[in-house]
Amino acid sequence: MRLSLRYKVFFVILLANGLLAGAMLYANNRAFNTSFDAYLSQVQSRRLAPLLDALADEYQRQGGWQWVNNRPERWQELNERFLSPRHGRDHHPPRRDSRRPFPIFQLQDARGELLWGRPRPDSRTTWLPIEVSGEKVGALGLPANLRLTEEFDQVFALEQRRHFLWIAAIALLLSGLIAIPFAHALVKPIARLRNATRELADGHFDLRLPRRGSDELSDLAHDFNRLGQRLKMNLDARQRWIADISHELRTPVAVLQAELEALQDGITEPGPATLASLHQEIRRLGDLIDDLHELSLSDAGALSYQMAPVDLGELIDMVCQQSRSSLRQAHLTLDWERPSTSLWVEGDAKRLTQLLTNLMQNSLHYTAGSETAPGLLRVELAQASPGVCLRWSDSAPGVPEEDLPRLFDRLYRGEHSRSRATGGSGLGLAIARNVVEAHGGTIEASASVLGGLTITVTLFSEPSTPACPSPENSQ
Repeated sequence: MRLSLRYKVFFVILLANGLLAGAMLYANNRAFNTSFDAYLSQVQSRRLAPLLDALADEYQRQGGWQWVNNRPERWQELNERFLSPRHGRDHHPPRRDSRRPFPIFQLQDARGELLWGRPRPDSRTTWLPIEVSGEKVGALGLPANLRLTEEFDQVFALEQRRHFLWIAAIALLLSGLIAIPFAHALVKPIARLRNATRELADGHFDLRLPRRGSDELSDLAHDFNRLGQRLKMNLDARQRWIADISHELRTPVAVLQAELEALQDGITEPGPATLASLHQEIRRLGDLIDDLHELSLSDAGALSYQMAPVDLGELIDMVCQQSRSSLRQAHLTLDWERPSTSLWVEGDAKRLTQLLTNLMQNSLHYTAGSETAPGLLRVELAQASPGVCLRWSDSAPGVPEEDLPRLFDRLYRGEHSRSRATGGSGLGLAIARNVVEAHGGTIEASASVLGGLTITVTLFSEPSTPACPSPENSQ
């Protein structure tokens, strides 16, 4: 049988309160019995005081306890005279009855030797001292079952125990009545979270839970809302990703289709210009497919990295030398000076070259330059213990402040000056971020003092955050 959480909480609370009520009942009974036994012992001591005095007088008169065995009728007479619980209010002692057995009191001498009565466990006997001139000469043993000699005492003890039982029962009932709404209030947010989770699993990512209080359930509602928000963001990113890929692939395919149809229809002749245009679109399509493949491998962790000491300045120098022709065609002036000392990092030379190449392509595609007003690309490399700091800055156009955090998203490009019309697949910075993170480094984008964009890369071996010099200080 499936038992809901509400009933489980109810039964746990009820069980806990039941155990508490039982423990309190047991403790109260023990305390009452102990106190009541002490009270009865005091009452019996006062009630039997005349008997103790009579036994002390008889001890003095007889010169010892020999008379107990020699004259048992005298022992019985003294016991019967004071055994009645109404003694002291009756002026006449009870009449002797030969059929009544000897009293069941016990008698000890001063050394603790039993003079009269049957041996019993000490826990069942209360011993009252018999004293002569302040010196103990014996003790009278009172059986435990004779302590409640008054009917009122018995009724009082029984009523008290009944009261304890009623109190425990009422406490258990009240705890059950309180546990019902408490269990409902405790389980209600959990049930609400369960229903919301089912809605979330069905694709309703806009659902949010109200956050009340500051306990763990409130934190759970907050985490649920964060989960829904993150799933909604991932869904939107996936939809944008599919739309952007479709658009990126459609453009070169559409150009190729138009060019080929024009050749088939005889509108254009297969000359060098036409073949160059077809080749350019095929290269663009191939570059996009290669970037997508590279990014998918990087996301899946399938890219192999062979770490070794690498002189980062040498890699930058090599990429800059290879790109001088492209920089001239784009009318960009390169400001790069290799440091006099080698700056080593622990990394994969091939992947770091890919990182630098992507940064170079990003600047070539998005930095404005002309013969009359050439653009500027500044590359700076500095030591930043325990690694190095690379700052890659270009001139205008810049990137709006709100677009900076999204520059490393896949296929994302600014919609104004750095638009799709300038070329590029929009995957270069995404691949660059994956390469940097695979090396345990950090990469971030900021506004450049040159008017464009600055990409700051920190590479280091140990988990640390090197402090790169500020752009103002590097001018």
